[in-house]
Amino acid sequence: MRSQLIRAFLQCSWLILSCTVAISCSGGKPSVSSPGAPASRSAQPRQLTFALVPKGVHPYFLPLYRGFADAGQKYGVLTELDAPPRFDVALQVKLIEDLIARGVNGIAISADDDAGLVSVVHEAAQSGIKVITVDAPAPSSEALTYIGTDNESSGFESGKRMARTMGGKGSLAILQGGLGATNLNLRAKGFKRGLAEAGPDIEVVGVIDEGGDLSRSVSAMETLLAERPRLDAIFCVSAEGSPAAAAVAKRQGKAGKILIAGFDDLGDTIKGIRDGSIAFCVVQNAYRMGWLSVERLLDASAGRSIPRGIDTGVVFVDRGNVDSYKSAMESENARKGIAQKRPQAPSGQAQNIVGGWE
Repeated sequence: MRSQLIRAFLQCSWLILSCTVAISCSGGKPSVSSPGAPASRSAQPRQLTFALVPKGVHPYFLPLYRGFADAGQKYGVLTELDAPPRFDVALQVKLIEDLIARGVNGIAISADDDAGLVSVVHEAAQSGIKVITVDAPAPSSEALTYIGTDNESSGFESGKRMARTMGGKGSLAILQGGLGATNLNLRAKGFKRGLAEAGPDIEVVGVIDEGGDLSRSVSAMETLLAERPRLDAIFCVSAEGSPAAAAVAKRQGKAGKILIAGFDDLGDTIKGIRDGSIAFCVVQNAYRMGWLSVERLLDASAGRSIPRGIDTGVVFVDRGNVDSYKSAMESENARKGIAQKRPQAPSGQAQNIVGGWE
């Protein structure tokens, strides 16, 4: 059953990606095609190249890359996605070193680990490459800005909402996809603070590291319920946690009996909200993050000052707005000048992708 769940999850990731990019092979490396500028960079030697380096292969990053690529198309920038095959800061560092060697103009990083990126970000800056962080900050590094969710604040509001949903009592565990990521640590910190304020009688039994991986998240949930069969609630600060927790709860006949909530709106999370196995989710504006990353890298490349941080906001989604929140977010993006496109299979401008989404 677990293997079926994981296969379904990965197949979903691949299907989402196939709606966003068209895969072809060039020079021994996978490439991603996107509409717009000519494929040959030699015809436009001054065209800037910006790379997005997420923590790893994960469906959460797909709308972020769509925003990044769409903004690149609008502004005539070559964009590429360079994703490590798994969440591992050493692999992320290697990709960034490769981008430095290639001489790209700008890099947007979702930091897997703050301290682990300090040296390579310094190296990029010394090479004249503009570096920003997006989705997950690296505050100890020389990154010019952070674009993304105010993680501690959104965690705090999530904690208060969770306490109200639990009726101010019971026991709860936190699932977290890696203990070295600054964004996740801030979410967990804010969540515990909000929970303590709104539900001081709720017991937090622990923070469980599931590594940002669906299989590990399923295993962690199974172990947790075996050790604490009367656990009342789970809160997941990473995207894969809620669907994994809900799947295990369903399999054990505990769906609806264990209150599950968490960050991000993967397809199975939204299904869980609709069927009642998940109470709510905290949706980040990943598309806006990607779009603004290109705009701020352009500003930095032109010598313009950029703010140290940009909060892209969140939306809480439950059964009351599960069918309308996406259009509301798209409308809000449009009001801010971000023309969000529906996923489609593009063609034309060649872009690189490292490590497939399978």
